[in-house]
Amino acid sequence: MGEWWLAGRYRLIEELGSGGMAVVWRARDTHMHRYVAVKLLRDMYGIPGAADRFAREARTAGTLSSPHIVTVYDFGTGLLQAADPDDPHTPPTAPARPLSRHAPATPDEPVREAVYVTMELVPGRSLAKVVADEAPLPLQRVLDLARQLCDALEVAHDAEVLHRDIKPANIMASDKGVLKVLDFGIARSMKALAAGATLTRPGAVLGTAAYMSPEQANGHPADPRSDLYSTGCLLYELLTGLPPFGFGDVPSLLFRHVHVAAESPARVRDDLPDEVCDMVLALLAKNPDDRPQDATEVRRLIDAVPPQPPVPVPSVPVQAEELARRMAEVPGLAPREAVTLLRELLPEHNRVFGHDHPRTLGVRDDLAYHLGRSGEHNTAVKVLRQLVADYTRVRGREHPDTLGVRRNLAHWTAKAGDPAAAAVLLRDLVPAYVRVHGPTDVDTFKVRRELALRTGRSGDADQAVQLLQELILDMTEALDGEHRYVIEALEELAFWERRMTHTQRTG
Repeated sequence: MGEWWLAGRYRLIEELGSGGMAVVWRARDTHMHRYVAVKLLRDMYGIPGAADRFAREARTAGTLSSPHIVTVYDFGTGLLQAADPDDPHTPPTAPARPLSRHAPATPDEPVREAVYVTMELVPGRSLAKVVADEAPLPLQRVLDLARQLCDALEVAHDAEVLHRDIKPANIMASDKGVLKVLDFGIARSMKALAAGATLTRPGAVLGTAAYMSPEQANGHPADPRSDLYSTGCLLYELLTGLPPFGFGDVPSLLFRHVHVAAESPARVRDDLPDEVCDMVLALLAKNPDDRPQDATEVRRLIDAVPPQPPVPVPSVPVQAEELARRMAEVPGLAPREAVTLLRELLPEHNRVFGHDHPRTLGVRDDLAYHLGRSGEHNTAVKVLRQLVADYTRVRGREHPDTLGVRRNLAHWTAKAGDPAAAAVLLRDLVPAYVRVHGPTDVDTFKVRRELALRTGRSGDADQAVQLLQELILDMTEALDGEHRYVIEALEELAFWERRMTHTQRTG
């Protein structure tokens, strides 16, 4: 997608991310001569109440003033127009004819009306990315982030505004370590809550399941202590690498938030002082009355944590040698033991080598592999999705290392129970393997065979048979009719032919 112009003022340069309702762009405000973040509502006419929620987000966030809450600059409705490829720096002329509000911006219909919010562009990474890259984080860094989050929540709660969706993806850490809370998309005024106002369907549950308070999970009214529960989930993840009840299907997560007591983070990480574990467990209390009652109280608990003795930092060569020695232990460990060690070594690799160093990227790949082997398939997929993005950025989409990580993502996506999604990934991967490794390379054949398997597992036996027939012809010509890969593919072909015949008879 190329560049766009919004309201004749904002030049949309690069898409930064997207959520359920909106897409966020890095943009240039040509009036104020500064870079901003622009959030565009996807389709305000297709979702009941979406435009109202979007407007409320802008107005709510605009009332809050804190160095730890993203600043909202502007809100409105304007024309979204494709930029002229030959002159992208000049805003296009507004069309003379009326616009269809329902029409998307396409090459044939390159103009539409859009609802938008412009806000401060925060350099840095979301805490979701920080967790994926570095968790578990050093204790002092977690406490510093927690203090800043409490400062932001104090301001919001004093203004009688709840966030209701505190999670790593909604918090940025700037390059200088400054925390910023984003996305008041489901924030609500406490007065509106008390009055029973709603912009969602009755009984709707708003928030993200892995970080949702028990009262929100039950569809009951939220209050500031609900944001504090979510803060406890966030701190637990920063300290251990996973939220207190992990990831999984929504009903299971909501049940655990309501009925299952959280284990102490000390069970995962034994270097945490009692004061930190007690504070996190207090935040995760099922009954809001048993939690700290406001962000100020949480801040006092953080400040009461005794200073930890500094850890001497040896020279980089010594650290690198020690990390190599400890990484050599991983192959001999059971999967869960390997995961524990790799999570410990990952932040050290980030510190010693840097986020994008091949050794650091390799640790993340190993972590995903052992997470998958230990049964944590969904978590492995989450790690690999971000790793694919980072390999693509650092080495290119078709670098051999990137292709390997993309293949791993497809593998664990299938293991996580989604062979159809794995097949989609593999269909995109096969031509890349052909281009990079060649059509007769063994790895190319393996990816094609895996595509056939995932296609069949997703319910399309006919297509699996066709893919295997083509693969067997190519492998027989390139390898040998007696090669074990050919024999194995023939056995799989026989299986899917039987499945196809059975389907035709019973269909």
